[in-house]
Amino acid sequence: MKKYEVYREIYNPCAGVYIFDNNFFREIETNDTEKTLTEWIGRNIPDFKKNIFSDGSVEYILNLPRKLRYTFSIV
Repeated sequence: MKKYEVYREIYNPCAGVYIFDNNFFREIETNDTEKTLTEWIGRNIPDFKKNIFSDGSVEYILNLPRKLRYTFSIV
């Protein structure tokens, strides 16, 4: 399993920027980041965009009622 540090950012549409959620920081071990997100939000992942970076980090932008960005960075 891969070990990740996970950050969540909340989109502020007025300013047009993402703001870090200081109450959300987790270190996890998983082989399936999408399954982990599904467990955290309590339902299937809605419309989303997934980016995979060269260092192995994975970013998800979820279009929930409030737009969120989760970044899984390999430890």
